Amino acid sequence: MYIVIIGGGDVGQELAKNLYARDHEVVLVDKDAEKVERLNQELDFLVISGSGANLEVLHKAKIKSAHMLIAATESDEVNIIACMIAKTLGVRYTMARVRDPESAGDIDIDAQGLSQEKLGIDVIISPEKAVAQEIAKMIQFPGAVEIEYFAGGLAMMVGVYVDEEARITDRRIEKLPFPEGCIVVGVKRQDGDFFLPGGKDKIKPGDKVYLTGRSSVMAEASALLLPKTNHVRRVIILGGGSIGYNLATILESNRENNYMTKIIEKSEKCCDMLYRNLNKTTVVQGDETEISFFNEEEITEADILVAVTGDDRTNIVASVMGRRLGVNIIISEVTRIMYKHIYDTVGITHIVNPHQITAAQILRYTHKEEVVSLSVLKDEVAEVEEMVLLDSADVVGKSIAEANLPKGLLVGAIVRNDEVIIPNGSTVFHAKD
Repeated sequence: MYIVIIGGGDVGQELAKNLYARDHEVVLVDKDAEKVERLNQELDFLVISGSGANLEVLHKAKIKSAHMLIAATESDEVNIIACMIAKTLGVRYTMARVRDPESAGDIDIDAQGLSQEKLGIDVIISPEKAVAQEIAKMIQFPGAVEIEYFAGGLAMMVGVYVDEEARITDRRIEKLPFPEGCIVVGVKRQDGDFFLPGGKDKIKPGDKVYLTGRSSVMAEASALLLPKTNHVRRVIILGGGSIGYNLATILESNRENNYMTKIIEKSEKCCDMLYRNLNKTTVVQGDETEISFFNEEEITEADILVAVTGDDRTNIVASVMGRRLGVNIIISEVTRIMYKHIYDTVGITHIVNPHQITAAQILRYTHKEEVVSLSVLKDEVAEVEEMVLLDSADVVGKSIAEANLPKGLLVGAIVRNDEVIIPNGSTVFHAKD
């Protein structure tokens, strides 16, 4: 597939590298001439200098030959215009990164009243909403640092850091008392590489373990890797910007868990907006990094502290303060991945990177037709694919042992007639699995 990507920032580069690694033909466009020169020396594919909203630049990128255009600059206007032009020139599929999808028709490009379809955009990705959704999954499934749902929610995968006090460390995986309907599909050593484990491998404290299987047993399974089950009721959100607001909205709409949510935000104008639009969330104006304010607002009683102020240094300070005040789970936004080692040093494992999450969301739409979804594991050279076996698939009618699957690939679960099957070597593939 020939794909043109507009925007050579963190999201655009992450996407381009991933797509190129999957044998797609990629062209990257960015308006920063110095960055383009540097990227052309570093990358194995073409990077073009210019604005993605410029027709001449798009012609240089051979836009008429493109199967897909992905507009991922920091400017909503540029992204929308690029998609409009691409659609006019016959590009089949267009995607735009838009920070506020609800106002896409009100952006200052004389597009008032136009629908998403009329704007020429097939898929709109909102980074802030994507990050809020990722954090909401972590809150709803405490203890896990990565969560993905498959087969309409019947199956799921979770990534969990193994606690020092976990009951099942230093025992062979084949001997572990995991509930029926779940399997260990990946392990990342604390000081080593990611690998697909065998039955004789052992889980060690500090490992990042990936489990997959029936959603109904995953809480019980992941609890074996943790010292205790975390019950979440009180959630403190530091930062009432777009991510904080979207997260509070998601938590308010969750009927299964009656969360007590509080937002702390410095801006009076932002607080006024939150007051008007949130129904159940307590909104407090104050400085997120004042230790006296932490004590005053009873952050020590929070089950989860979420730092999404939009500033990495503020998030780091708030996270460290929350850790010192005894908050069990801290989730922090980190926009510059170079700060990740600081979180590792202070023992904060729940971090979200908007650029990586946005790239991963866009990546889901670039797979082959038989692939239902695709997820790239955080910090690991691995991905999880959900696919439907076509009648013509070579493996249909063969067992896993007979299928001659490539080394480095593991079938974690099969969903057949709404039943989740944990396969072994003798499990036979069926069409429509």
